[in-house]
Amino acid sequence: MKQPGAQLASIDEQKPVSKTQKDEIIVSVASLSLPRPHQPNLPLPELLNGPREEYIKVGIPLYEASIKGDWKSAKPIIDQKPDLVRCSITENCETALHIAASANKTKSMHDFVKNLVENMTNEDLELQNNSSNTALCLAAAAGNVEMVKILLNKNSALLQIPGSQQMMPLYMAALFGDHAMVEYIYNKSNELRDDGWNPQNRGWLLLKCVEADLFDIALRIVKDRPELASNGNVLGVLAKKPYAFYGTSNIFKKSVNWGKNLYSFIVYRLSMSK
Repeated sequence: MKQPGAQLASIDEQKPVSKTQKDEIIVSVASLSLPRPHQPNLPLPELLNGPREEYIKVGIPLYEASIKGDWKSAKPIIDQKPDLVRCSITENCETALHIAASANKTKSMHDFVKNLVENMTNEDLELQNNSSNTALCLAAAAGNVEMVKILLNKNSALLQIPGSQQMMPLYMAALFGDHAMVEYIYNKSNELRDDGWNPQNRGWLLLKCVEADLFDIALRIVKDRPELASNGNVLGVLAKKPYAFYGTSNIFKKSVNWGKNLYSFIVYRLSMSK
């Protein structure tokens, strides 16, 4: 049974996000026609369901080490009980890796994740929390490129596992508008041809990139997947962004060029389809 007196509260996956971004998540996802989600691939429950004393002895110290990126403290715990890397250590069914993936972008945290991943199998990296998010989903949402690199170097198939509300990791990165993260993951996404992608969520990704002013990524998407250029919603969003065409400052010069190119390409594809 669970030990309510000993378990730590689950981490807030959206903690670094502003209220506006949180509202955006709720609106954008609720408006999508989503398939019924599959049951998440949860970590082992033994630590949470076991004796309270055991959780206090190893669960809480591992949680604290994961939050801080303190590998020196985590290593002896994992060395003694290797299965802890695949155990839930919060009520939201997060592993140590889930917690670290959502933490700050520091060298100590990257080193922590690198060492932790070395003690995990590919299957361990695919474990999901109660929200269906893998550690990769959380790192992508947090904009932590270095951490995403560590995870994908171990298991590139993580990109094909949808997270909360069936959102692909790349879509999550676009949702938060982090250009470096979106560009890195898109470069690894095989032109959206891998498992997990379909015409509907490709269209969502394209639209989100335009909404987030990621015009260069959006242009790559419609060139790689020309059938998406027929999405009239994209032109509608572009029409509400006059700075995508008429900006004059150096800051917006490159974005303006991408915006014009994107608009021209979509209009051309639409004319060809008539």
